[in-house]
Amino acid sequence: MTKLFRLTALLLMIIITATYCFAENGVLPRSVILVTHQPLSGPARQYSEIAKSAKAYFQYVNDQGGVHGRLIELKIIDDQLNPEIAKTAFNELTVKHEIFAVFSGIGSKTHQAVYPILKQNSIPSFFVGSDLPEWTQPVRANLFAFLPTADTEAKILGKFLSQKHTEEKIIIWYADKPVYQRSVKALSKELYGVSAELLPGKTGRLTAEWKLINESKPDLLVVLGNYSDVMGILSFPTQLSIPILTGHALADSRLPESLNQEVLERVRFLTAFPLIMETENAGLIFHQQILNEYAADLTTSRWTIYGQAVAELMVEVLKRSGRALSRQKAVYATESIQQWQGQLLPPITFNSRNHLALGSLRVSQIKSGNLQHLSDWIDGQ
Repeated sequence: MTKLFRLTALLLMIIITATYCFAENGVLPRSVILVTHQPLSGPARQYSEIAKSAKAYFQYVNDQGGVHGRLIELKIIDDQLNPEIAKTAFNELTVKHEIFAVFSGIGSKTHQAVYPILKQNSIPSFFVGSDLPEWTQPVRANLFAFLPTADTEAKILGKFLSQKHTEEKIIIWYADKPVYQRSVKALSKELYGVSAELLPGKTGRLTAEWKLINESKPDLLVVLGNYSDVMGILSFPTQLSIPILTGHALADSRLPESLNQEVLERVRFLTAFPLIMETENAGLIFHQQILNEYAADLTTSRWTIYGQAVAELMVEVLKRSGRALSRQKAVYATESIQQWQGQLLPPITFNSRNHLALGSLRVSQIKSGNLQHLSDWIDGQ
């Protein structure tokens, strides 16, 4: 009886332990299920390269044995960047209870549409592909954002100006929109020993604004805005040959195709990932090997680099979470990341008060066809 009792107790312990380890939704003994929403079709389908590249990296990791013996299964929802499509798809998935977490959902409006569903079901969202400050300011439980906010970029630009451009005459042109009205305040708070004149950019007033800039004859022009805002002011003809400092929107190897050479070599912009032109970059060489083996239909681009970079970060979270994987452990594991760098990423730091991944960037420029870095990594948190 004693032997039978011990055997029964051992079996019960195994059953209880197994139930405890794998009871979390989306966690199986040999796999973990992530889901992402991205536009595989429709007018924004260029972003589909993010999910495809991330999946290729996960397949590479799976071929190495996965993470703690589990394979990463990525389900991709084609939301066409349409909030209603995303919302409907997530309602159906959550009913089935098969999601461990959302990974790299792309788009501000689409993720806003699904967020109430995720919150209601306590589903973490790792590394949202949106630069809305509302995701991380203040911090939201179980949600981590990936892209730098306008405030983060502005703080980095302010620190760089205080390090490199004291006692110079500077004009800060900013798109007169709430997000950039806020970011110019964040930049101004970082200025020490720098005197700057603010110039709000109004729609339809670019000619008058450039006239003011030319008459003022600054030593340097800072431009805060989205891609269209920045390209609009850079494309305006002017005789003023001064450095122009701007944010992360222009960090693309295709920039020389959009600007003439004279303007291009005056532009300094923020970078997080390596650019395609950095042909000797070890991370890019590795990235190309991943695409060649697991996604031969993809050509290296800004978006494929993004996809692998964010996938590297997700794998690091799963590694730190341990074998007994749970959503809460994954959240705590993310908050434990300090100054970690993947193959394609800047130093990443999280904690309970900071849920933004790309908080450190550096100032770079394209000169003579090469990318040159003008600073080390600057923390914008």
